Amino acid sequence: MDYNTKNIEVMTSTKQGMLDRLRRKNSRRIEYIDVRIEQLTLERDNPNNSEADSKWYNRIIQELNWVKQQTQV
Repeated sequence: MDYNTKNIEVMTSTKQGMLDRLRRKNSRRIEYIDVRIEQLTLERDNPNNSEADSKWYNRIIQELNWVKQQTQV
């Protein structure tokens, strides 16, 4: 039997703990991104902003949405 071609992954409690921590960390990142998008949306829609400011906020929101999509992959 060729042992080099057989690769079996065993889920140990240490590996499970590491995966759980990574999931929680990713979840916190997504929550942070959502909060920032909400804050930037409020700033963007502020009637005292110039059109250039509103466009800048919109651009940042678009970038954060892209980061969020990449994080959820």
